[in-house]
Order: sequence, then structure tokens, then C-alpha cells
Amino acid sequence: MEKEFLLDVRTQEEFMEARVPNSVNIPLDELHYRKDEILKFGDNILVICASGARARVACDFLKKLGISNAKVMEGGISEYHRRGGNVVFGN
Repeated sequence: MEKEFLLDVRTQEEFMEARVPNSVNIPLDELHYRKDEILKFGDNILVICASGARARVACDFLKKLGISNAKVMEGGISEYHRRGGNVVFGN
């Protein structure tokens, strides 16, 4: 099974405040011109944001690129952390 790639679509500032280890930050408003970079991540992408709203928009975009297995981290990073997920805080 292909490893799940973690794509964080929050702003760079949000990402620097708190992030999931091994995630890559490409803000939502940069997705359209970084699509070649994104396509290298493979087809198994979990999209992270603060609450899930931006991740849903990003998933729609990824599916238009042909990435069929893009999924939203429901509840965002705050819910992930609340449930015991590993989150790195600060720089």
C-alpha cells in the first residue's frame, strides 16, 4: 500500500505555529501554481487545515488533477491534536 502523504493547506504562519510531523505545507492559494510539485506526491494524500473547510476545497482541486484518493482530515489539526495525534508546536 502506498504511504499516505500529508498535505497541509493552511497559511505558512499557521503551519509554523502547529503542524503534524512529516507534513508538507502548500497553502490553499498556492495549489494551482504548484500542481507539478503536488503530482509528485502520489495518489494517496491526506489534506490538513484548521477545521476541514480549506481541506475540502483542496481535495476538490486535487481530484480535478486526477488524484483520486485525496481525503480530508476531518475536524482539522485541532481535532487531530484533541484526539491524541502528534502535533509539533512552534518553529
